[in-house]
Amino acid sequence: MTNMNYKGKEYYTKVWLRDRKYLTSAHIKYIAMFTMLLSHLAQTGFLYNLGPDYRTMADICVFLGRISMPIFCFFTVQAVIYTSNIKKYFMRMFIFALVSEIPFDLAIHESLFYIDNQNVIFTLLIGALAIYFIDLILKKDINLFIRILGIILISALSMLLASILQTDYESMGVLAIILIYLAKDSKFLTALAIIIGFAFEFAVGGYNIAISYGFVYLSLPLIMLYNGQRGKQNKWAFYVFYPAHLLIIYFLKLLFI
Repeated sequence: MTNMNYKGKEYYTKVWLRDRKYLTSAHIKYIAMFTMLLSHLAQTGFLYNLGPDYRTMADICVFLGRISMPIFCFFTVQAVIYTSNIKKYFMRMFIFALVSEIPFDLAIHESLFYIDNQNVIFTLLIGALAIYFIDLILKKDINLFIRILGIILISALSMLLASILQTDYESMGVLAIILIYLAKDSKFLTALAIIIGFAFEFAVGGYNIAISYGFVYLSLPLIMLYNGQRGKQNKWAFYVFYPAHLLIIYFLKLLFI
């Protein structure tokens, strides 16, 4: 039996689809990849260790990098909604999370194997699994109290898993994905979910610049300008880019630091 109050993929598409050229998901994802690169150039220590003259630039790169995570969380929700084969999607995420772990550990922690911090693809995967099971609950025509209890339980367990594994962004990243999913049928509520879900990123500090003053929310106009269209993109682009750019940064550190 299907829950009659459940709004499916067709309704979600109508909420976001716009008859204009910009911004497609491809445009927004490539912006997120670029800002992630800027952030990692600094957070890996590469820019900071070039000397005092580069520290303000490094701070700005870290702040601009805050834009990327809300975007990746938003499109993780989209992936779960639109993917034609959810099992393949989860398997692809898991494989690339494993592949990315050594480049992540080398670039961020300068270690071949660092047990106390796992890369962000694990966070996105846990969040994707959480909203998949929440979606199953919402589709069921069951008692509202049981539905709410199920959502809370799934959310708590998935956030706990991210904390135990110490994935990048940990429980807060998973919570943000869940909030964006629950708000998916309204652009206003999606914006509110991002504001609440990423409040912890508002006051990120730098070396020369004390507080980032909400750079994370620069992701909001990009997401709100999303036209609901895929655009020209390769589904493998992010999966390849993530470990590749970390390896490149690691080798840059070996050469210049």
